[in-house]
Amino acid sequence: MKKTFLLLLTMLTACTFPKDSEGSFEEAKDTSLKIGLVENPPYVITQGEEPEGSEVEMLREFASQEGLQVEFSKGSESDLVHKLEKFDLHIVAGGMDKKTLYKKKAALTTAYDQRHVFLIPKGENRLLEHLEKFIFSKKKQQ
Repeated sequence: MKKTFLLLLTMLTACTFPKDSEGSFEEAKDTSLKIGLVENPPYVITQGEEPEGSEVEMLREFASQEGLQVEFSKGSESDLVHKLEKFDLHIVAGGMDKKTLYKKKAALTTAYDQRHVFLIPKGENRLLEHLEKFIFSKKKQQ
């Protein structure tokens, strides 16, 4: 009986895992994927009407694949990480290195190349899972 209960409990909790502590992925599906951009060519270029750069294009492709609308905002690293901590943004892009000083304040994706990562709010595991699956699929294509 005890083993059956533990098995049932494990199965029920597995159905909703991974979970976003603040529901970022669900919020992005309901409204838009909010991406903060730090000017850092060639990864992020915010000088024109529409942002450009390799990371911007990668995140547009991710959003399209997931059926998400995208909303970009630009700012400094510190301002955008602060918004990320308050769950006002879902992702920060800008050629961030996996050794970034912000790794204590934000979660890092796996590197999409040898060293560059995206920042997301800590605890947003469902968003992280979807973004990392996308990154891994891009790596396989290379």
